[in-house]
Amino acid sequence: MKDSFMSLQTRAVRALLCLSAACVAVVCVRAQEANPRPADVAELSRQLQQTRSELADSRREIEGLRRSVEELRATIKGHPAEPDPAATTEPTVTAANQDVSFLSAKVDEMHQDKVESASKYPVKISGLVLFNSYWNKGILDIQDLPSLALPSFPGAPQPSVGATLRQTTLAIEASGPKLFGARSYADAEVDFGGGSPSMDFGMTTGLLRLRTAKVSLDWNKTSLSFGQDSLFFSPLSPTSYATVLEPAFSWSGNLWVWTPAVEVTHRVELNDAASLVLQGGVLDPLTEELPEFGGRAPTAGEITRAPAIAGRIAFDRSKDPRFPLTAGFGGYRSQQQYQNFADIASWTLNTDLRLGLTKYFEISGEAYKGQAVGGLGGGIWTSVVFPEESGPHTAVHPLRSAGGWAQLKINAATKFEINSAFGQDENYGADLRFFPVSYSIAGFYAMQKNRTELLNFIYRPSAALLFALEYRHLFTQPANSVGQTGDQINLAAGVHF
Repeated sequence: MKDSFMSLQTRAVRALLCLSAACVAVVCVRAQEANPRPADVAELSRQLQQTRSELADSRREIEGLRRSVEELRATIKGHPAEPDPAATTEPTVTAANQDVSFLSAKVDEMHQDKVESASKYPVKISGLVLFNSYWNKGILDIQDLPSLALPSFPGAPQPSVGATLRQTTLAIEASGPKLFGARSYADAEVDFGGGSPSMDFGMTTGLLRLRTAKVSLDWNKTSLSFGQDSLFFSPLSPTSYATVLEPAFSWSGNLWVWTPAVEVTHRVELNDAASLVLQGGVLDPLTEELPEFGGRAPTAGEITRAPAIAGRIAFDRSKDPRFPLTAGFGGYRSQQQYQNFADIASWTLNTDLRLGLTKYFEISGEAYKGQAVGGLGGGIWTSVVFPEESGPHTAVHPLRSAGGWAQLKINAATKFEINSAFGQDENYGADLRFFPVSYSIAGFYAMQKNRTELLNFIYRPSAALLFALEYRHLFTQPANSVGQTGDQINLAAGVHF
């Protein structure tokens, strides 16, 4: 088909050239006829006859070309190309891995630019529209996102049922220009977990809240980022669609708080499948203090005017399809100051592990030991204790804690997985008994232990659609009373876009 069009095009050009030459000749002849010389009249007449003959031939050839083009168009319209069944059916995973053109086409499809930015650099919008319904048993701290089981007291929240969409998330990613040989990009993510406004129907109107936002520069083996993100020295979290607003086990041994920081990551390639990851960063020394309404006062860590520092070293063999493994060790250090008391050291030692046993089973988990780490989500969200409920007017004592979590993931089928996980955070009894009665900075009794167990089933009929069913059991033990239990059954449905 392509050769036919090229042949027609060549013939059409040749005919047009002949027409042009004929026109020039006619003009010349008429110019000479205006003042002819007797010796040239016969020659001019002969040339005119020859030109008229060539012009007639060119016209006939153009008419033939026009008829050929019309016939070719009619043929194409009347007999469209039949689709190849083999081409319209997507290959299997094994065939796709061997078909470079198929993989390239899919990559191009995923990287097509659908959003235009003022800078003309590629922008991508994504997110998760997530619906959660729940059934609670026991006295829980937050009905749709419980972390603690509480004893009964006047005004305590009662067992309940409900539903929410405030765990819906929105994200934006943008690429930028190269700088010093590095690729630049930025991303930000928000959700609707900023609370419920005190207004009519405010119960279902979640307020917008910033989760993460950062700017990154990526070289081949090194990356530099500025922004707010999860803790790089505690990089993992259990799989759960019931706790998207806060990662699962956030009060039960999982350090995760989104923290402003400057981070550097460097990879040392050991072989084709393994590498050594070196990470370091400077962080905002956050504590668990609640912010003032309408403003921001410095926290006990920020008052010291010294940033927190952290580091991590990890062995990464996640690219190995037979035995993927990632194991890391990290640490954190900062200072805190409460009124006129001496600075308190805040520190952690961390370890994380992700291990693929077979294509069906994966285990993962984290553990930590530290002191005054409520601002990271440790110590059951408590850094220090005081002898009275009103605050640190007379004394303050740091709280040591230890915790962690573990998860077993079962990839039962291509679209179906099961996750079973356990997490616990515990404060040292000696620190809790330093005062006759110990209070946290939030004004409630300090807690000794908080434990969470979960089991969930996740079904993904497609890459965009998901359904999840989760059962969680909570056990919370205050420092000076018996423990309490609570349960939640959560049913989720969501669409990734």
